[in-house]
Amino acid sequence: MKKIHPREHQTWICGVNPVREVLRAGRIAADELVLARGDFRGREIEDLAMKRGITVTRSVRERITELAGHAHHQGVVLRIQEFPYAELDNLLERPLAERDPLILLDGIQDPQNLGAVLRSAGFLGARAVIIPRDRSASMSPAVMKIAAGAAAYIPIARVTNVARALGRLKSAGYWIVGLEVSGSKKCYEADLTVPLCLVVGNEQKGIRPLVKGECDLLVQIPAAGPLDSLNAASAATVALYETLRQRLVQHQQQETGGKKIETEKPV
Repeated sequence: MKKIHPREHQTWICGVNPVREVLRAGRIAADELVLARGDFRGREIEDLAMKRGITVTRSVRERITELAGHAHHQGVVLRIQEFPYAELDNLLERPLAERDPLILLDGIQDPQNLGAVLRSAGFLGARAVIIPRDRSASMSPAVMKIAAGAAAYIPIARVTNVARALGRLKSAGYWIVGLEVSGSKKCYEADLTVPLCLVVGNEQKGIRPLVKGECDLLVQIPAAGPLDSLNAASAATVALYETLRQRLVQHQQQETGGKKIETEKPV
């Protein structure tokens, strides 16, 4: 029987949905799948792994728990190689008129928030997520489980200098819109149909002043209850939905001969 590698220095992702989507997408290199003995829910996952030439092992749940580091693995763990972060310049290759929105997370440190943003990005049509290399949550098994498969499809780029990256995006034709409690406009008052990068700040401190200075516009999500703000992942989801809504309206107007919304600075 093939020896299962120890968990140290290995990256194991777990859960039916995250593992299945990694295998379906084929973007993340993997080399071993371990399934619980006697659990036939993993049959589809096993077939996907075998088609990709990945070693499949059946083992007891206790061993899978050891590999995963916790018991919430649904009897499925997949060992992946180094996570394939995207290059920022590669995200700009699509023609400007065809670009879906980007999201830049300025110092999001909670893996729960990063995973939730990835899931919303995958559902609401974001092109990619950009994170800082330092002082930020990075792609981990926990993040990939929370993202529920989205990390297999959404490119994630890491940058050394956030302000410089935003300058690069602006030079490429993007407008930079930051989410800020004291933003000068409500999110639905701004034109979000332009080539867009949404900036979401740290859970406690928000967008850093240097990064805020690179934003073309700061928008707020209006509150209707006693709380004055949302957490980072929820705010990103609301802003992405408003972006999608505006773009669908624009598309409908164009198809029905209505007036086209011009691509100009979102003021």
